[in-house]
Amino acid sequence: MRSVRFVFRGLALLLGALSATGAILAHGGRFSGHLDVLTHFAPLYLAAATVVLICAIFTPPPRDKLILAMLGGVATVASLGLMAPELTRPAVPRAQTNAAGQVKVIQFNVSRRDARLEDRVRWIAEQDPDFLILEESTPAMRAAVLRHLPRHMSCGRTCETVIFTRTPPEKAEQPRRGRYGLGPAIAIVHMSPQDGGYILVGTHYTWPTAVRTHRENTARMLQLIGPLPKARIILTGDFNSTPWSFARAREDARNGLERRTHALASWPTTFGVPFLPIDHVYAGPGLRTVSVTRGPNLGSDHYPIVAVLAPVS
Repeated sequence: MRSVRFVFRGLALLLGALSATGAILAHGGRFSGHLDVLTHFAPLYLAAATVVLICAIFTPPPRDKLILAMLGGVATVASLGLMAPELTRPAVPRAQTNAAGQVKVIQFNVSRRDARLEDRVRWIAEQDPDFLILEESTPAMRAAVLRHLPRHMSCGRTCETVIFTRTPPEKAEQPRRGRYGLGPAIAIVHMSPQDGGYILVGTHYTWPTAVRTHRENTARMLQLIGPLPKARIILTGDFNSTPWSFARAREDARNGLERRTHALASWPTTFGVPFLPIDHVYAGPGLRTVSVTRGPNLGSDHYPIVAVLAPVS
């Protein structure tokens, strides 16, 4: 029994040390892109800190109890310091559920998987979105959507990111990725004034662990959407970054749009409990949010995001 308690205390101390160290170093993301990678795991630091604090309650020796309490407390404060700006972000006025002219947008990274293909397209067809944005789409997935829904398909140069619209767009752009081919996969469509004048931008950023590439993703995106009229633009996709990333916060401050997803976890689906919000929906000031929800597990490692928006008169 004594050896079991020894192992228990050792694991708790290790967990506390790792979570506190990770959460503290993550604050260096203000100055370092490499340290900013650590910010994305703030929910894990907080969960680990909670476990450590619970362990501290049941640890008898005063010295170990104090050390565990200190490690858990430091990890809690440091991780909440990362997440607080997002968790306390004031909610903007929403549109009424019966607001006129509503449009439904579905964003979904299908992860280059064709598993449960019929389930996916059946659910999408039931949702009947006005705009469907897919990342990591496959030829089979695109063909299945077109079989089940009367939609018009516009995609980037590789169709990795694709946009389906209910009516034909006035213009579809296929932007290059950016310098050295490091920019994000992007597709842009412009709807006609008769169809609301919306501008849809779908994108897929690379992982933040590739710091230089991820930085180029931001630069290219800001370059592309900078000249566009912001009133009815909808930007959505897999950004592979959480709201408590300093890089994401800086981009949010510069893109002229409002992020309508609010700490809405979308990855992973592995254990049925997503903990990282990396799929986002942004919209311009000419649109108000009716609702933003997470869809079901459909065989990808991402959950789909469903956003209903209403134009401001």
